[in-house]
Parts: sequence; C-alpha cells; structure tokens
Amino acid sequence: MSAETALPQVERSVPRGAVLVAIPLAFALLGVLLRLAAYFEAGQEPTLSKFVDGLCKWDCVWYLRLATSGYDTFPPPTMIDAGNWAFFPLYPFIVGGVHALVQLPVMAVATALSFLLSSAAALVAWPLLERNLRAYTLYCAFLLCGPFSFYFTTFYTEAVFVLLTNCIMLALRRSSYVTAGALGGLLSASRLVGVFIAFSVALQYFFDYRKQGGALRGLPGQLWRQPEIVLAVLLTPLGLFAYMAYLHWQMGDALAFGHVQRAWGRLSGSPLAYLWEGIITWPKSGFWPSNTQWLALAAIGGLFATAILAVRRQYPMALFCFVALLLPMSAGLASMLRFVVALSPLVLLATSFLASWRATYVVALLAIVAGDYFFTVGWLEEWLPLV
Repeated sequence: MSAETALPQVERSVPRGAVLVAIPLAFALLGVLLRLAAYFEAGQEPTLSKFVDGLCKWDCVWYLRLATSGYDTFPPPTMIDAGNWAFFPLYPFIVGGVHALVQLPVMAVATALSFLLSSAAALVAWPLLERNLRAYTLYCAFLLCGPFSFYFTTFYTEAVFVLLTNCIMLALRRSSYVTAGALGGLLSASRLVGVFIAFSVALQYFFDYRKQGGALRGLPGQLWRQPEIVLAVLLTPLGLFAYMAYLHWQMGDALAFGHVQRAWGRLSGSPLAYLWEGIITWPKSGFWPSNTQWLALAAIGGLFATAILAVRRQYPMALFCFVALLLPMSAGLASMLRFVVALSPLVLLATSFLASWRATYVVALLAIVAGDYFFTVGWLEEWLPLV
C-alpha cells in the first residue's frame, strides 16, 4: 500500500493527525468496555470501583508495592521468600512519583499512564509501519484492545518498554544514534534485556557507515573523528548500572535481580533443553496443549518471527529480539508469552503482514478485538500461560 493510499478519503475532510489520534482512543475505549464485560463474566466483584484493581494480578501486585514502598531490604519483610529486586525500577518509580504528586490511588495512576504510554507507542509506530493505515489500525487494536491488552493497560512494564523500543527504532532510522543510546539507557532501567539494545545501535551504525561507502579499515579513524556512536553505546547500559549501584548500596548485592530468580525456581540452563522439555510436556488429559506447551509455542513463534526479520535484513532488531528471547529462555519458559508480545519489532512485522490483504486485515482485526474479551477472562481466571 503506498503512502498516498494509506489514509483514504477521510483525510480530505479530517486532518491526518486527528485520525491517527482518534484510532487509538477509540480502541482504548472499546478495550475498556470489553475488559469490563470480561470482568463481570469472570465472576469478579460487580462494581466499577473494583474493576481497575481487579485486573492487577501476578507481577502487577509486586509493581504496586514497589511504587508505594520501594525496594526490600534483606531479608525481605513480606510476601514470599523473595525480594522485589527482580523488578526493574523505571516504571514503578514513574508511577510512584506521579502518585505522590496527584495523590490518587496508585492503580488509577498506573492505568492512566499505561494508556497514555501505549497510545504514544502506537503514534510512534506510524512511520515505522510505513504510514500504512491498515497496519497502524491493527497495531493500535493489539495494544489497546487486543488479547494481551491487560499487559499494556494495567501496571506492567510492557507499555513503557514498547514505547521506548519504538522510539529507539525511529531514532535509528533517522541515524540519531545518541538519542537511541539515551533512550536505551532508559530501556535498560525498565527490563534487563533492554541493555542489549546496545548491540542493535552499534550494528545499525555499522550498516549505515558501510552504506555510505565507508571502508572497514577506515572505521577506527571515523570513530575517532566522530565518536557519537561510542557515546551512544556507553549511554545504553547506564540504567542497568544505576540500578546495580543502588542494589549494592541497598543490600550489598549488585546482581540481586538475577540471584533472586532462584526463589521462583528459575535456574540457569540450556534454552534448547528448556524449549524441548516444554514441547514434550503433554497434558494429563484432553487434547489442548499443556501450559508449558503453550509457552514453548510462544517461544517458537517469537524465534520464527525473529528469523523473518533477519531474512528481511532487519539485522539490528533481529539481533535484539533474538537475545531478548534467548536470555529469559535460559532460565525456563515462564512468562515467555508476555515476553514475545512485548517485542515491538515482532508485532510490527505481524501487523504489516496481516494488513497486506483486505481479507486478512478484516479477519485479524475481528480476532484481535474478540481476543480482548476471551483472554481477559483467562487472565482473571489465572490461566498460567498468561502469567
């Protein structure tokens, strides 16, 4: 679809910017209504006042306490035999800061911020999707009214992670390496795998350098004369390093975010071994895949989409997605579905593909919207692959 046909006749009467803003807002409203219906269907307390809190499950509870009480000392005072050091600080501290300013309930603040960040992520994705209105519509629906929208509209880090990833991709497309590095510093403060965006920044710079006719032997001299890429790469891990420094000061263990994983039974091992174990763990009854098989299928789907990125020569983002999948897989398959759907390059790839034909676009849009209701019911009923 060409840029000229990306926005059809509606653009003649309505400004393009208004259309681009209206689409995520419409899906945000529809998503709230669908999740509210699912909330009542799942047998939750049938009051609107409890709806926002009712969607806060699993890791959301940890983020909620982190935003209000900060990080645990050692030994941890409450909850299970683990501290909250596994959860990176950027988004909880943003929510906690806004909460302190406005004095509204934390979940209300977190939900509003997640809606804003996810909508902003969709707007940033517009040029990344080559200004294709169908792909943009699917992407907005996926974030705000899709089967996994509770990750992007409650108190989870997915909203800020996706927004930062999209901003970095856009910065690299415009050869703004220092901007990408600075955003990478924030990304590494939101989730451990964010630090590996440094490889993508460096790789994109190398490809741009070669595209401009630069020779390999001239690269060291180029870096000496224009060291912006060096600065960009050095900026990327600053969020992680700041968190490590804090953990060392707080409890004497800069790597507590990794060591605490043992409390959840996540032990380092071979990603392939964990993947194979997940595939062969058959259900005890019935024909549906077991919980572990669903997680294995999510990992396989993510790796397959990553391979397509590589085939399409989108090597920097393919490398980032590959590492972002392989690292958590080295500790097991837990949360793999959530990790896959939070990798924006993969979702952008999928929405662009589905938008290529009118029939697949319509079917995908209907499936995405319907999935919001059914998967929210599964979320509220604690379907384990969604955790």
